Amino acid sequence: MSMKARGSTVLELVLALGLFAVVMTAVSRVLLSQKRLYRELGQRADLSDNLRTVGDILGAELWGLDAGDGDVLAFGPDSITIRAQRAFALACSVSGGAVVLNRAMTFGVRDVAVGDSLLVYADSEWRPGMATSVSSAACPDSAQTPVRAYQVVTYRSYRASDGAYYIGVRDAGGLQPVAGPLVPGGLLFSYADSAGAPTAVARAIAIIRIRIRMQSAEPVTRRGVTALLGDSLIRWVTLRNNPVP
Repeated sequence: MSMKARGSTVLELVLALGLFAVVMTAVSRVLLSQKRLYRELGQRADLSDNLRTVGDILGAELWGLDAGDGDVLAFGPDSITIRAQRAFALACSVSGGAVVLNRAMTFGVRDVAVGDSLLVYADSEWRPGMATSVSSAACPDSAQTPVRAYQVVTYRSYRASDGAYYIGVRDAGGLQPVAGPLVPGGLLFSYADSAGAPTAVARAIAIIRIRIRMQSAEPVTRRGVTALLGDSLIRWVTLRNNPVP
């Protein structure tokens, strides 16, 4: 017995294509929703990481200051200029700014550099100086002198050429971005003395409050609204060398 192939009618084809279009539309919406969700999660993670990183950087820099010894050079609501320690080393000799370091005994975020301000331990006290030349050599333990090297840096908010605001650090090499983008006015410093009272005297500073308000680098779409994400961080830093009773 033979069987005749049954063909599809035009109506069946139209119904099949319509059903396929409905299914693909639903799948596309799900995929687009998932893509937007992953984009939002990625931007939130980046935003949180940036906030935490810059909070750690500023906290570490400010915590090690000795305001009573003049480490805070200038300060305001959106900037602070400090003498930041960059290296601790043992020197074979320090003479008139010419520093000869023990090449195996230098620690810190970088090596001692020309132009660094110095504290040299001699005759049971720390004496100030300035590095005019730096070299290294091997020397006996009996000839080594402790040296601390400092660099003057300014942390502040600024508006870049792209129109966005960033936290930057300025040193002898110029201004470099640290984190961002910020909302306008997104970096705010507040200063207090050891009693917790606001102070306008640099040497009296014992507590620094940092508030950072940051935006995501790219906008995200949620519930039909496309906008930048925002988050904030507040950190209180008690200066190590100016303890609060």
